[in-house]
Amino acid sequence: MQKEILELHKLIKLKNIDKAYVEAKKLYKSGKKNQDIVKVLAYLHIQKGNFDSAITVLDDYYKENSAEKDFDYFINMGIALKSLEEFKSSLSMYEKATEINSNSPLCYTVPAEIYLKLRNFDKAIRLINIALEKIELASDKNFLHFPNAIKLKTEINVALNKDKESGKMLKKILDKKFHPDIFYLLAVSNLELIDDELLKKAENQLEINDMSFQNKLDRFWYVHPLYFGLAICYQKIDQSKSEEFYHLGNRETMKSLRYNSFVYQKTIGDIISHYKNSFLKANINSAGGANNIFILGTPRSGTTLIESIIGSSDDVTSGGELLSGFKLINEFVNNGNTNTNDFIKDFKKKYLNRTDYLKGDFRFIIDKLPENFLFIGYLLKILPESKIIRTFRNPWDVAISLYKQRYVTNIPYSASFFNIGVFMSNFEAINIFWSEQFKLNERMLDIKYEDLVRNTEHYQKEIYKFLDIKSDFDENKRKAFFSQTASIRQIGGDVHTKSIEKSEFLEHKNEFYDALFMQRKYWEKRDIVYNSEDFFGYKLG
Repeated sequence: MQKEILELHKLIKLKNIDKAYVEAKKLYKSGKKNQDIVKVLAYLHIQKGNFDSAITVLDDYYKENSAEKDFDYFINMGIALKSLEEFKSSLSMYEKATEINSNSPLCYTVPAEIYLKLRNFDKAIRLINIALEKIELASDKNFLHFPNAIKLKTEINVALNKDKESGKMLKKILDKKFHPDIFYLLAVSNLELIDDELLKKAENQLEINDMSFQNKLDRFWYVHPLYFGLAICYQKIDQSKSEEFYHLGNRETMKSLRYNSFVYQKTIGDIISHYKNSFLKANINSAGGANNIFILGTPRSGTTLIESIIGSSDDVTSGGELLSGFKLINEFVNNGNTNTNDFIKDFKKKYLNRTDYLKGDFRFIIDKLPENFLFIGYLLKILPESKIIRTFRNPWDVAISLYKQRYVTNIPYSASFFNIGVFMSNFEAINIFWSEQFKLNERMLDIKYEDLVRNTEHYQKEIYKFLDIKSDFDENKRKAFFSQTASIRQIGGDVHTKSIEKSEFLEHKNEFYDALFMQRKYWEKRDIVYNSEDFFGYKLG
């Protein structure tokens, strides 16, 4: 058995996670009482995003072997619980891990993330600084993902209004040793610090790395960030060169992902069918959600701007883009055997406990996960006292903005104008369905991005009235609001109309609209969308 475990470690070191995962599951069937196998499988479950499974594997072994709980156990449990947004329990695990080995950077990075989520920025910066000190003393900086810790520190600096310090820190690191991800972070955070010499160095490094690294994971770390960093650098210098770097970066994303845009079509079809055939007809007895605000729409449609307007109120805090609600409902839809009322009881227990912990003494908490638009009907029925703000934006402007973001895994369709077009049609279909189900619903407010930026004062008052927020609006508080999203730095400036009617990537505009109209035909056959040049009030084409 020891030989097989060593082989698993070799596969992990070679970054062959998929094969290691398959082999570990085989070994676990006959080795459930072997602590080494349990540890490896739990780790691989986490790498694959199967956090519930990781917890189950650990619990099954350590409930009979409690005395064997060690550093690895508490770290793995901590990361799994954090990923499930059980933040309080996760912090408890990290406290115990720190008691065992306070010299490990692993004890501080995830707690720093959690305290950032809790908006305790002072504690977050203390913890990430400790983590970076420990990383500096460690021998294997690559394994500890030094760039991820640096990225987290730059985000905390934004929250503390110390973003200029991030630029100096990143430039200092690059002066010592060039690192692609650090270069990308500098391009995003402080473009002015990238001079001609550093720009040329990045282009030369791209040529070297493009030839040197063939493994998909290696290219993600050493090639991908350079494409996007250089694209940002050339935006104001040479638009055509900037667009070419964006194309190269997104092609790299497409090569590294197995994304099928039509799977999303099936997902939406399944949601609609499940809602009409099962959930809608169920005898639902539910209450609650009076403290919960959902902001949703397509990514890059103005959700963060609305979050900053609402979050500047003294009555409100934000949990940012929470995954709990989405995942719980998604699992329910995919598991047709779950009793509806049992699910609602479980959802409210888990989701409300998690959001209440984040909410603290505030009256309201925001959940700003854009993709919650998939489950609007479920949210309105499970939490009938909650409020939903749905955002819309010109679809071509959304497409351009998506394409220019280095999303990689969390929004994979953003790497192709074809896939974005298909996504926008699917977004349209599910939202038309929800609009028909909940016509003139007093707990749902629709906002167009263009209207919001052109007449911010008016819509701020409309939003506060809708949410029953009594406190006065303060634009300075809005500018100081922190949101851990792709718009992390944009919301700190004045509201403007510069992002309306963009004129980039025009040679791909027809590709985008052809994909949108092609996908529409599918929804027309299902009598959900009807042939029209209109997209929620926007003229297409």
